[in-house]
Amino acid sequence: MSSVPAILPVPVVMTTAEAAQLLRCEPATVTRYVHSHELNAIKIGRERRIRGDDLLDFLKNRPVVNGGRR
Repeated sequence: MSSVPAILPVPVVMTTAEAAQLLRCEPATVTRYVHSHELNAIKIGRERRIRGDDLLDFLKNRPVVNGGRR
């Protein structure tokens, strides 16, 4: 099992694939969040870039799930 650093540095600007790696999800999931306007992105040429601050804001605004316990 690979070790994961306690704190990952968040780049100022990242690609969809880099954002997905930080979120530990598929790039298609990040693209879906961008298209649904849940995650802000900027367009540079034909590609989208995600600002680190926007990714952190996205995470802050996500609901916290407690594993189904009530």
